Amino acid sequence: MKAFSFLDKNGKIQIGLRYREKDYNFSLAWEIYKNLKNSGRGPSLDFLQVMVEVDFLHAETFAEVFDALQEVRSMDDLQISGEIDFLPPIGRPQKIIGVGRNYRAHAKELGNVAPDEPIFFSKAISALLGHNGEIKLPAESRRVDFEGEVALVIGKRSHRISERMAEEHIAGYTLLNDVTARDLQKEDQKNGRPWFRSKSFDSFCPVGPYLIPKETLKDPENLELTVYLNGELKQQAKLSDMLFSFTQLVSYISRTCTLEPGDIIATGTPAGVGQLNPNDCVEVKVEEIGTLKNKVIR
Repeated sequence: MKAFSFLDKNGKIQIGLRYREKDYNFSLAWEIYKNLKNSGRGPSLDFLQVMVEVDFLHAETFAEVFDALQEVRSMDDLQISGEIDFLPPIGRPQKIIGVGRNYRAHAKELGNVAPDEPIFFSKAISALLGHNGEIKLPAESRRVDFEGEVALVIGKRSHRISERMAEEHIAGYTLLNDVTARDLQKEDQKNGRPWFRSKSFDSFCPVGPYLIPKETLKDPENLELTVYLNGELKQQAKLSDMLFSFTQLVSYISRTCTLEPGDIIATGTPAGVGQLNPNDCVEVKVEEIGTLKNKVIR
């Protein structure tokens, strides 16, 4: 099961669900289910982020709703017809945190040494972009790079949690492109400034298309991440190649800042990052999660 956020034909934000190779309007299904079970009582679930915040993002939740409805009615009218207008799965996180140099080969290709402990930074919330959205190259930069990554979405408030407890605080997994103005990043590094500027231009954080509940991926760190530019393979790595695991990252970051439900952690990119140019198409892919596709414009 793969959850996503989308705009319906009336311009309203809804929750979608990829279920048995078909796309359904889960927001509508949920309202029907509530009336079926308890006369409409319960939270409204138009936003996928709300599902995360109220701890409803579970495969069992989706299955219970659809199994109950299929017993009493046809599901055909809940299917989403036509092209889907995807939004970032989580549209209003309190924080977007990136992790730098979490693959040894990527650190080396940029002339850096592998860190002894996680390096993390922030990206602006306004940089969020959905699947099929356009990455906009800013006039201020002459070199903008793609960086394909798997991202974690936090499901529970996390303050100074142990590595052993960290998995319980992850709601699910999605894909993210940590688009970076590389020339500005190098300039800021040289002058002792943070990376925020180079990471935070509008459209520099494509996320999606799906948010996968954590229990549906039994061994997520053994998955393979690939990135294609105009159909050509550019990045390829097992997530097990990360220097710091998902649970290590969540635990480490939570000791600095409290993580809230809906916060996004981009877990780092492998070697092979490269430049984006107008009219390019970049795809970040993990077969079990999906494919995040974005075109590039000036």
